[in-house]
Amino acid sequence: MSMNVAAGCKWISDAIFYQIMPDRFCRSGKIAVPEGHELVAWSAVPGKSGRGGREFFGGDLPGILSRLDHIAATGANAILLTPLNAAPSYHRYETTDHCMLDPMLGTWKDLEQLIREVHRRGLRIVCDIALNHVSNQHPWFMAALAGDAEMRRRFTFKEDGSYLCWWGYPGLPELNLSEPAVQEYLFAGKDNVLAFWINKGFDGIRLDCANDLSLPVCHRIAAEFRSRFPDAALIGEVANFSVPWLKALDATQSYFFTASVKACLAGSVNTRQLTRNLQAAYDDGFCNHFLMLASHDSRRTNTDFKNDRRKITVARRLQFTLPGIPMIYYGEEIGLKGGSDPENRAGMPWDKRLSATSLHYGDEIKALARLRAASPELRSGIWRPVITDLHPELFAFFRASEEEPERFTLVTWNNSRSRCAATLSLPWGWLFSETRLHDVFSEHFIVASAGLTHVELEAGECVIWQLRDGSKKNYSFFKKFK
Repeated sequence: MSMNVAAGCKWISDAIFYQIMPDRFCRSGKIAVPEGHELVAWSAVPGKSGRGGREFFGGDLPGILSRLDHIAATGANAILLTPLNAAPSYHRYETTDHCMLDPMLGTWKDLEQLIREVHRRGLRIVCDIALNHVSNQHPWFMAALAGDAEMRRRFTFKEDGSYLCWWGYPGLPELNLSEPAVQEYLFAGKDNVLAFWINKGFDGIRLDCANDLSLPVCHRIAAEFRSRFPDAALIGEVANFSVPWLKALDATQSYFFTASVKACLAGSVNTRQLTRNLQAAYDDGFCNHFLMLASHDSRRTNTDFKNDRRKITVARRLQFTLPGIPMIYYGEEIGLKGGSDPENRAGMPWDKRLSATSLHYGDEIKALARLRAASPELRSGIWRPVITDLHPELFAFFRASEEEPERFTLVTWNNSRSRCAATLSLPWGWLFSETRLHDVFSEHFIVASAGLTHVELEAGECVIWQLRDGSKKNYSFFKKFK
């Protein structure tokens, strides 16, 4: 395992994403509130107003622009925005026009300036689009209800007048993706929706509910998309085990890593099952899964782990060292709390004075982002689980670069309540006897000998070790002869 077999986009494996829900990130105060809309207080508790999807906080594109330096400082090098298209809700997943910028977010000029400044900082930016469904206020659907035969073919109506809708929500009628006119509009035509947004300057597209689009349609979308935009990323939201979709897409926003790690930390699965889960995800060579601990659709990390800093540290270290693409949900860098939707969608508290604990979470993310950026083996190297049969609650793996074999990282996690001392077998041909593996966050080191090493870990401790040369004076273990 060393790469994503279907990969077309070259930059995606180096990405660290920062996900933003624009309505909840930063309110600039520069955008007029349209008539008929009313904003809640920025500090409001999400969901308390009783307005549901019409609970607007008023975050906008100029607000995001004003905070780009903050985003870059987290170590992220790519931004993922939830939808920007016109919609009746704050989350904008049920559009009334795929190719209209929602006026509550700003103008096309605001978007152009944001994208320009993102790129000037060396960052990438990806937008989210829902192709599976639209709003029941979409002109197509309203015409279909009025009896327009052509428009009715763009949806799936039953004999009793009901229609297919996402998860049974009548406000989200699903498009009939077998209809040629729908395909032309969304992804196949010259001026299709995906091309429209890429031509605005975005570096990629996230396909909302990619599993609902079906795998054959995702293959078709990918073929059309890559033929025109080979350097752009095509990412699919596939909440379940997503390896089949990685055969079509450049990456998936999957919760398989999230659920597996959280289950192990909660004790509902053991480290052996965690290893098997990861082997199932990686062993066919598909490793471009998003590695995330929270998102707009899941509980926030601090809430999930009840502020247990040790568990959060373990989860973060796995997030940045396992194969995949780390993603930080806005506010995670300050320990923002929140349960399930809508509680996980609070306004980013820019004016709140941060505690030392809150700052710690951001420092941890920054340090891990720097480590990943400096370690090619963590971005695209091979992954091998380490046998720990004598210690069933010890989880260990290594990452290594076949191009630069001296680039080697070992991760060890003692998921037990007692101290652990173990001898590990590390089958990597460049771990020469007496080479040292250093704890990247302390002065401790362990020594390799004949492909083995001995580790001692406190209860719950997770350590990242990296191979370093230079332990022998005037000698290098790694020769560079040509």
